[in-house]
Amino acid sequence: MIAERNKGVFTQPPEAVPDGNVDVSGGGRWKIWQNAGTKIDAPILGNGDLLAAVAGNARYPQFWFTTNDFWQMESAANWEFFHDNNSAKCDPAVSGGSPRPVGRMVFDIPDMEDAKWYTEQNFAAAETITILTNSKGEKCTLKSWIAADENVLVVEFETETDLDLEFDFYFPDETGKGCDKAVDIWGSGESEEIQNGMFVGLVTGHPLQVKKTGGGIVSGYRQFSDHVDMPTEGWIRRGFLKKEKAENNVSAEKSREFGNAYDLRDRSTRRRIKAGEKATFILAVRSWAKCSRPYEYAFSRARWITAEDVENLRIRHLAWWKRFWSMSEISLDDPVIEQRYYLSKYMLASLSRDPDYPPNILGISTFDRPAWNGNYKINYNHQSPYLNLMVSGHFEQSDPHDAPYLKLMEISDEMCKRLLHHEGLYYPLGLGPDGVVSEALLLHMKSPALHGALNMIYRYEISQDTKYAWKVYPYLRGVADFWEKDLALRDGVYHVVGDGMHERTDGNIRENGVPEDPVNTLGYLKTFFTWLPQISEVLELDEEKRTKWQEIAQNLAPYPKGTIREIQDNPTLWKEADVKLEDLLPQEMLDKEIYYDEGVGGKWSFHFPGNIMHIYPGNAVGLGSAQKELEVARNTVHIHSLVENKLGELEYKKALEKASDEKKETAVKHAHFYKAGAFNASNLSCLFFTAAVRTGYDPDIIWKEMRDMITYRGIPNGFLKENPHGIEQLNTIPDAIQEMMLQSYEDVIRIFPVWPRKKHPNASFRNFRAWGGFEVSASLKDGEIEKVTVLSHKGNTCRVENPWSEKSVIVKYGYSGREEVCFGEYLSIELQKEEQVLLFVL
Repeated sequence: MIAERNKGVFTQPPEAVPDGNVDVSGGGRWKIWQNAGTKIDAPILGNGDLLAAVAGNARYPQFWFTTNDFWQMESAANWEFFHDNNSAKCDPAVSGGSPRPVGRMVFDIPDMEDAKWYTEQNFAAAETITILTNSKGEKCTLKSWIAADENVLVVEFETETDLDLEFDFYFPDETGKGCDKAVDIWGSGESEEIQNGMFVGLVTGHPLQVKKTGGGIVSGYRQFSDHVDMPTEGWIRRGFLKKEKAENNVSAEKSREFGNAYDLRDRSTRRRIKAGEKATFILAVRSWAKCSRPYEYAFSRARWITAEDVENLRIRHLAWWKRFWSMSEISLDDPVIEQRYYLSKYMLASLSRDPDYPPNILGISTFDRPAWNGNYKINYNHQSPYLNLMVSGHFEQSDPHDAPYLKLMEISDEMCKRLLHHEGLYYPLGLGPDGVVSEALLLHMKSPALHGALNMIYRYEISQDTKYAWKVYPYLRGVADFWEKDLALRDGVYHVVGDGMHERTDGNIRENGVPEDPVNTLGYLKTFFTWLPQISEVLELDEEKRTKWQEIAQNLAPYPKGTIREIQDNPTLWKEADVKLEDLLPQEMLDKEIYYDEGVGGKWSFHFPGNIMHIYPGNAVGLGSAQKELEVARNTVHIHSLVENKLGELEYKKALEKASDEKKETAVKHAHFYKAGAFNASNLSCLFFTAAVRTGYDPDIIWKEMRDMITYRGIPNGFLKENPHGIEQLNTIPDAIQEMMLQSYEDVIRIFPVWPRKKHPNASFRNFRAWGGFEVSASLKDGEIEKVTVLSHKGNTCRVENPWSEKSVIVKYGYSGREEVCFGEYLSIELQKEEQVLLFVL
C-alpha cells in the first residue's frame, strides 16, 4: 500500500491544547468567541467515535479524549427559534448545545522531565508512536492506538531505563500536570467584560463530574443533565493490564482466566516499568448514546480485559485499516503533496464514521467553550470535508454528513411555515446531532439546506445506490418544495429573493437592502433541479413534479456578471481593504467579464471568494460548459488569485515598515500569511482549489499554491496555522488532486484533465468512483497516459473523453476478452453490470 510510505511527524510537544490559542473574537455577536477554543496542533487518533489528542509534554504525556456523541444537548429550537433575525434579541442566538470533551488521561514520568519529544503517526496502521528521550539518551516509547471497532484506547509503554510513573484522570476544567489553561465552565473567575461577552443571553447547565480510584483502575464520568433536552454521559475506566505471572499463590493460567481483575481495595495509581519491559495501559469509554449502562460496560471492560483480548483488538484494528486503504489510492512524484493527501484521509477516517454523530467543525473537542459553538455550520463548513470521500470510495466516512439534516426535517418544515408562510425545509446555520439546534441564526441565508442536498445528490450519482436514494429522498423532496414556493417568477424567469451569499445582520439589510440572485444559490438550484427528476424516476416517485423541476432548472435567472471596472463603487458590502480593486490588477483585466456575488447586493469580496461556489461544489460550470461560460469562470478564479497576491504584497510591505528591528524577522517568516482571498482564503480555500481545477485553470499555479500552503501554513496533523475552521481543511488537497486526476460530474469521464504534466509527469490513481456507478484507475508515465480501466457496478453506458486526444483507442472487454477499436473525441462504451474494460493505445 502506498499509504505505508507516508507518515506524520511531530518534533515538539503540542502548544495549542486545550484552548487553541487563537483569538477569533470581533464585534457584536462574535464576542462570545473571545478566547474560545478553536483548533489544536496535536496528533489525533480515533475510530470515528472515540477520539483522542496526544498532548502535554515529556514529563506529562497525556491524552485528551472524547466521543462524537458527547454533546451538551441543549437546543435553541424553542419559541424564539421561529422568529426572524430582528426578533432574536439575544446576541448571539445560540444555546449551550455544543460538543464537549470528557477529559484527559495524564502520565506523570518524573525521570522524563525536560526530555526531548518526538511523535510519528503511521497512517497505514493508524498508530501513534511517541518517543521521549532523556538527557542520558535513554528512551521511553508510547505506542498508542484506538481500536477500530471498539471504544478502547491502548497505550503500550516500553522503556530503556527503569521508570516510575503515575497515572490520573483530569476533567477539562482542572489544571496542572502539563496543562496550565482550562475553561472556566462555571462562568466565574474572569473579568466582567469578557464574562458578559461570553454568556450574554445564555441559560445553560453545568456538568456533574465524578472520579474515583480503586484496584489500580481510575474511573469516572462526566454528565450533562441540567438544562438539556437529552441527558448525556461519558464513562471512563482505565488502568494497566495486570502482569501475567504467579501472584499470591495464583498461577499464571488462573491470572489469565480472571483477566485484569485487581484488588479493588488497592488505591494506588503508580506503576514501575523496568528496562526492557512492556506495559499496556487500557482506557475503555462508554456513553449513554451507545449503551444503557455505560458505567457497568466501561468498568467490566477495563477490569477484565486480557492481553489476548488486546491482541484480538489489534488484529481487527489492522484489518479494518487495511480495508480502508485498499478502497483506493494515489501515487505522486511529489512527496509533500502525496503525504498531505494520505494525512487528510487518515484524519477523516479517524474522525468520521458514526452515521448519527458527525465530527464537529473542529474535529475533536478539548475545550468546553469551542469557537463557532463547535457545531455543524451548514453554509459550507459542514458539507465540505465529505466531498473528497465519495470519489475515493469511502462512503462509510461520508455517511455522517446527512444525519443533522434528516433529524431536523419536521421542525424545519414548521419553521418555514411560521417564517415564510409556505411549506418546505428551511434550516438555521448551526446544527447539532439528534435534532439539536445549536445556533438558531438565519442571517438572511436560504441556501444551507440546498447546499446539503448537493452532497446527497453527489453521493447518489457516484454510487447509484437506490437504498441510499430512498433514505435521503424525503429530504430532497422537502428542499424542492421550499424552492418551488420561494422562488419569485418574473417574466418567465425564476429569481432568488431574500437569500444572500454572505451572512447578513439586520442592520446590514437595512443599510444595503435585501439581496437577490446570489450566484452560488443559482448554481445550486440548476444542479439540484437538473438531477432530482432522474432520482425521482429511478424511485418511481413524483412523476407529476418532474416537468416543473425541469422548468425551474432551465429558466433560472442568469448568473450575475460584469467587469471589475463596473463595480468600483460597490466591490463588497464590507470594508475589507483601504485600496480599490482596480489598483490591484493590470489594466487588461479590468474589462474581463467575471461572476459577481449577487445580482442585487454585494458584487465582490477581497477575502471571501464565494462567487466560485456555483462552479464548485455547485457543479454548474465545468470543462463541458460553453466556452464563453468557461472563460468567465476562469477569469473569476484568475482575478481572485491576482488580487490575493497583490494585496498580500501590499499588506506584507506595510507590516514590514511598521515592525521594529527585532520583529522584522518574524514578519518575514510569516510573509505568506498576508495572502488571503483565493487559494489562501480562511473561508473557502477548501473549495477554491477544486473550483480552479473545474475551470481548467493553470495546473502549475494550482500545484504551487498547494505546495506553498502545506509548506508555510500546514501543521503536522492536517490543519492550518491561524485558521480556526477545522476539518474543512482536510478536504483541500485530496479534493483538488482527485479532480485533477478524474472528473465525471458532467456524465463524461475525463482522465488527468487538469494536470501539470511537464513538471510532474508521473502519477497514478486506483479505484476512484465516477458518476454513473463506475470505478476508474489510470496511470501517467513521462507525461503520457499509459492505460485506463473502467469497472461498471451498475451496467450503465460509459462515456469517456478520449484520453489520447485524436488517436484510436483499443477497448478490451473483461467478460469476453474481445477487443474493439474506437475513434473520436468521446468514446461510448456499453458495459454489463460488474464488467471491466481496459483502454489503451498501441
